[in-house]
Amino acid sequence: MVWVAIIGLLYLISLGNYLLFHTVVELFSVYVAYVIFLIVWKSRSRLENGYLIFIGVAFFFIGSIDFLHTFTFRGMELFPGSGINLTVQLWIAARYLESITFLLAPLFLIKRKEDVNPDVEKRYIISPDSSTFAWNVFLVYAAITILCLLSIFFFRNFPAAYIEGSGITPFKILSEYIISFMLFCSLIALYVKRDNFESKVFNLLAASIALAALGDLSFALYSHIGEFPNIIGHYFKLLSFYFIYQAVVGIGFEEPCSLLFRELKHREEEFRQKAILLGDEYHLICRMIGANRTSEPQNKNSDKERVQENYHPFSDHFPGVWFQLDENFMPVSIEGPVEEVSGYGKDEILSGKITLTELVVPEDQPSVFENRKKLKSNPRLVIENELRIRKKNGETKWVRKIIRGIESAPEGSGNFQGLAYDITERKMAEEALEKIERIRIKEVHHRIKNNLQVISSLLSLQAEKFDDREVIEAFRESQNRVASIAMIHEELHGGESPDSLDFAGYLQKLTSDLFNSYRVGKDGINLTLELESVRLGMDTAIPLGIIVNELVSNSLKHAFPGINEGEICISLRNEEKPEFENEIFDSVPDSPENSNFHYILTVSDNGKGIPDDIDFRTTDSLGLQLITILIDQIDGSIELKRDQGTEFTLRFND
Repeated sequence: MVWVAIIGLLYLISLGNYLLFHTVVELFSVYVAYVIFLIVWKSRSRLENGYLIFIGVAFFFIGSIDFLHTFTFRGMELFPGSGINLTVQLWIAARYLESITFLLAPLFLIKRKEDVNPDVEKRYIISPDSSTFAWNVFLVYAAITILCLLSIFFFRNFPAAYIEGSGITPFKILSEYIISFMLFCSLIALYVKRDNFESKVFNLLAASIALAALGDLSFALYSHIGEFPNIIGHYFKLLSFYFIYQAVVGIGFEEPCSLLFRELKHREEEFRQKAILLGDEYHLICRMIGANRTSEPQNKNSDKERVQENYHPFSDHFPGVWFQLDENFMPVSIEGPVEEVSGYGKDEILSGKITLTELVVPEDQPSVFENRKKLKSNPRLVIENELRIRKKNGETKWVRKIIRGIESAPEGSGNFQGLAYDITERKMAEEALEKIERIRIKEVHHRIKNNLQVISSLLSLQAEKFDDREVIEAFRESQNRVASIAMIHEELHGGESPDSLDFAGYLQKLTSDLFNSYRVGKDGINLTLELESVRLGMDTAIPLGIIVNELVSNSLKHAFPGINEGEICISLRNEEKPEFENEIFDSVPDSPENSNFHYILTVSDNGKGIPDDIDFRTTDSLGLQLITILIDQIDGSIELKRDQGTEFTLRFND
């Protein structure tokens, strides 16, 4: 309905003032073009999808030419005496630039090619340096735009598009058909590449291109400015730019995963496939390095030469270093791109000028010594690990090493053999993937927290409409429950890890907020916290947070009637095997073994206590029912001590 109203209003404007109608439509398209450029340009270093980068950069120049087109229109007087021909020439230049952009953009989509050999690494069609790619596109389009403007304004050799008295020229009509044809071709190309987009993004882009093509067909049918096909063409352009705005800007802000996370999923799938290939490669390599364990040489004088020869056929084609070590793990032979991997020459390593241990960074050396002990105790073991080495130039590299003992080793050969190859790029990609995943999860927590805070605020506003104290109290309880969950997502968003939080710090904030909420008449109630540092995952922290919220709220509301002083204590301990005092507890007979729990959370007060005839598991109180349900949800146990007040003890695992 909104768009119907807008189009109707624009039509009325076009009837009375075509210049205003034209200016509004064109400035809207200029605004969209610049916003798309700004969004893509600011995100260029994080985008690997060349389609978005290519279109985003191109739209800056398309919008700039459209801006000139708008202000050279008759009546704007930016270039007095220029005439309609200049305006139409700029229009044609912008539309050619737009259609060529949409036609070429699918070529820069992420494309994965698999060679006949399944071990060939998948590659991208564009350089991984997206920022450099964006600058290259910017410079190319800047050059093209400057040439077009020089042709129109300075050299004046751009073909005439409009002649006063006769209307649009054949060049202009033919150009509109060519532009429409290119746009329809780009629509087909986009359809072929549709798997690279979420369906919503694809539909919006396709609609934008289709409307742009229809608009150019409309502009091919009018002969003078202001005719009906000309008006319709501007409507098509307006809608076309609106749809691409929604595809890039709207979804980019509201559903960024539809644009960015799709690439993350592609990379995650790549790593999964690489892991499978590495598994196959591992078994192949183990067979290769263990192939000669039972072979007996016929000529002992040529043992060493035969061992060396056996390595050459495979090592010449493997992008890693093959080695044999003696009983003291000193190199006997080494083959492959030694200098490329380590920075040292083969002779430097074989001569002992630099030992293999010295190549390894100090932090990873303990694992090397530990693996050597294992190999000496059991030479049949195959040990693989990933470690960092420092090259001769100081650069740090990640390598994957596989080593095993040689049974019945011939004289002159090594006692151990294996290989090492560079995995630095894979490690960097994994770190980047983990970083993106952490950012994504933190953003999810942030959004959930914001939504829960909105719900809490709505409950507070709704409560103000009632005078009944019980109704108001019910709203406040619900508000506090929502706030306790929102606080967990806030901690997860702002904390070091998006998957776990410091529950002790969370309890401090939660209890502080609860005391502020029930402050009226409770100033004499003190809070004592004895909290050990415990990190809990979200699935455990949320139910526990609600439980603590209920227990502390109940103490503040019911434990101290008519009393202006008292104490609420909360303790949190980490105990592998907690010891229990010989107290009388209300406990569930078939509850899990208490000794199986690692954490103990106690909430107690020195108030009037819960009467003996009340079973907190069967009471009608919503809060106590929630406690029972939630403790079952985390497979924990809860016990109530009715001595000098109330003491709830919760035992649980994470």
